[in-house]
Amino acid sequence: AFGNYTISGIVTIESGVTVTFEAGSTITANAANGVDALVVKKGGRLIMNGTATQPIVLTEQTKIPGSWGGIIMYGDAPIRGAGDTTTKTSEDGLNLPYGGDNAAHNGGTLRYVRVEYAGKKITDGTSEMNGFSFYSVGTGTTLDHLVSYKGADDGFEFYGGTVNATNLISYGNFDDSFDWQDGWRGQSNSNWLAIQVGTGNFGMEIEASNNNNNYWPVISGITLK
Repeated sequence: AFGNYTISGIVTIESGVTVTFEAGSTITANAANGVDALVVKKGGRLIMNGTATQPIVLTEQTKIPGSWGGIIMYGDAPIRGAGDTTTKTSEDGLNLPYGGDNAAHNGGTLRYVRVEYAGKKITDGTSEMNGFSFYSVGTGTTLDHLVSYKGADDGFEFYGGTVNATNLISYGNFDDSFDWQDGWRGQSNSNWLAIQVGTGNFGMEIEASNNNNNYWPVISGITLK
């Protein structure tokens, strides 16, 4: 697919399905038609190979932070939740299970992708979406040169899993720039930049879920401003 696209509602990529967007594509959500998000379910794959000069941009037409749900990806890589749980239910309002034993899970490739004005709070007041949400995503997935811009929640959140992410920018997000929980253990992350403008919470929120994990993520080179 190449060109301009509109998201209407929760668009899901089901297990066994691969969806590809070419460099330079623009995908626009519309808060007026309800909750919008691009969701990759476990077993589905999203391929977005943008370039430095032709990034793939996901935005919302009003340009108001918190207008939609951003990119949400599910896999079956390991998690470790509170009480040593190996599966949990997502907090994005979709109530999907996550957690598994496939450390090499591959949800696709996101390269030179920018998500704007996401981080929607769902109407029940307890659920929330981020710019990028990664549930149990594994090391087979490529996350590189990603920007989360002016969302109302976290820029990037990792819910367990083993995935690595390089060259991330979290700019102007209202909550935490980078957030992880449920025993995320990516070992080869590098070059992260967070810039908070006006409204912002923590540069990093790190939750161990009351577990004394014998592993940890590794991030080489992070700047918080």
